[in-house]
Amino acid sequence: MNPHTTSTPSGAATLSARDLSRAYGTHVVLDGIGLDAAPGQRLGVVGENGSGKSTLLRLLAGAEEPDSGSVERPDDTGFLHQELPYGPEATLGDVVADALVPAREVEQRLTRCAEAMNDGPGDERVLAEYAEVLSEAERLEVWDADRRADLVVAGLGIDGLGADRTVERMSGGQRARLALAALLIRRPRALLLDEPTNHLDDAALEFLEGYLRDLPSLVVLASHDRVFLDAVCTGLVDLDPAVDGPVFYGGAYSYYLHEKKLERERWERRHQDEQERLKALRESVRTTARKVGHNRPPRDNEKMSYDASGERVAQQVSRRVRDARGRLEALERDQVRRPPRRLSFSGHLTARPGAAGGQALMLRDVELPGRLRLSHLDVPADGRLLVTGPNGAGKPTNSL
Repeated sequence: MNPHTTSTPSGAATLSARDLSRAYGTHVVLDGIGLDAAPGQRLGVVGENGSGKSTLLRLLAGAEEPDSGSVERPDDTGFLHQELPYGPEATLGDVVADALVPAREVEQRLTRCAEAMNDGPGDERVLAEYAEVLSEAERLEVWDADRRADLVVAGLGIDGLGADRTVERMSGGQRARLALAALLIRRPRALLLDEPTNHLDDAALEFLEGYLRDLPSLVVLASHDRVFLDAVCTGLVDLDPAVDGPVFYGGAYSYYLHEKKLERERWERRHQDEQERLKALRESVRTTARKVGHNRPPRDNEKMSYDASGERVAQQVSRRVRDARGRLEALERDQVRRPPRRLSFSGHLTARPGAAGGQALMLRDVELPGRLRLSHLDVPADGRLLVTGPNGAGKPTNSL
């Protein structure tokens, strides 16, 4: 077992990460990240592109090792891979059957334990094992596993493919939904999902929301779908820049947005206050600390005591200068960095030179047999076009 990763006993279900750091070359992606998740918690990982969401999930899953830090995870941790982890000849039925293996094995163990109890009804070791296996069987819902598998396949919209459809004969979106279905059917104790809503239509998305809300497992997921995050998550881990590093927000996405706005305002105020204090301290070091009230020349009858008084004044000025300079150096060393600029858009889209009627895009009689047929499409220079429709309708083809 590697020094960075350990697994909790199979009966435990918590996921814990401590001080995770990961860099690629000189580019630091994650630095000192901590996270705790327990059964029933559904944590969303949010942040702008490049903030390390996918990297964090890979570290939590053990698919990648941290440069430093540690992860403890349940033995049964499921990670939604970007690619379906089955060969091209595997069928939909094969994948579903493989996902049901854990439930089948627990059911067989339960049967063996029941037989052992009949043979030795007073054996405390057998009773303890039976109780443990029964708890696991209830968690996996082994008596309802086949029906639940059918519900998942139908809910994700791949039931129409047929059990004998091979992976190589599936589209990219169908393979992605099958990978998600296999993970949901398996019901691992910890579920790690990287952009699970990709390739889902509205009906499948609604099914996934309800399924995850009812799941007793812990869930950690990354998604750009705000509505999905709001519907599913019980808390969010924000990897975007913050004054004290990544922040955990308890509650749904709408609560997170409110709190993040307040956090940004506090960061801006704190930075502004510190800059004003820095300005005042620099002024103090340069001029204020050197001002004394003994600038008048000595009178004739004071010349005997002037040298001693001047020495005391010089010492006082020196102390004040050192004090101000020390506070300045400390504040400069520990000052809060400036908040990053908010994202904004400027300028406007203009039509390409020579475009007829100010059109940015013109299509006529476009057809890809079996995939797309479009007789007429004009997009003006200032237009915004939404392409919508169920899976298989040709949305990605429209971008070709």
